[in-house]
Amino acid sequence: MTYQELVKKVQTALVKADASKIEDHIAVQVNVTGEAEGAFYMEIADRVLYVEPYDYNDRDTLLTADGAVVLAIAQSKTTLDAAVAEGKAFVDGDYDKLAALVSTFPVKKAAATKAAAKKAVAEAGEKVEAKVEKAKKTAATKKAATKKAVAETAEKVKKAATKKTTKAADDTAEKPKRTRKTTTKKDEK
Repeated sequence: MTYQELVKKVQTALVKADASKIEDHIAVQVNVTGEAEGAFYMEIADRVLYVEPYDYNDRDTLLTADGAVVLAIAQSKTTLDAAVAEGKAFVDGDYDKLAALVSTFPVKKAAATKAAAKKAVAEAGEKVEAKVEKAKKTAATKKAATKKAVAETAEKVKKAATKKTTKAADDTAEKPKRTRKTTTKKDEK
């Protein structure tokens, strides 16, 4: 993509920008790096957004990014905050004014939904990881408690078996053997 193509695509993407709520004058120069290298400006004046292929020396903010990133921001495929956080765009000057200008860009529902979904997935992943760690700790604790209970039960069974064996041996030794006396009719007389 050439510089001229990039500027035209940005202008097309921002045709429906709504700057009617912005009372302040905002001027941003965009320095494009990479394949479509060059500079253009975006300006809000009299509640209208203008995009023109010129340098703007009396600017509030300077935005520097690759042409693809600039176009993605203009088309609401990514946010300004995300591009800056990822190190794909750099801002020099009044960030709030730039954010106000970007807030006038038409927002595609799919892009907003995609960003929200990505954030929700990341948060859910963190929660799942925390639950897995908690479950591992709980399982390890239960395993240790079960192992201890099994060992204690085995010891009790062993002691009980030893007691029964000892008692049975003692009972056998203490009881005198009974013998049966047989009587005959002769002995009775």
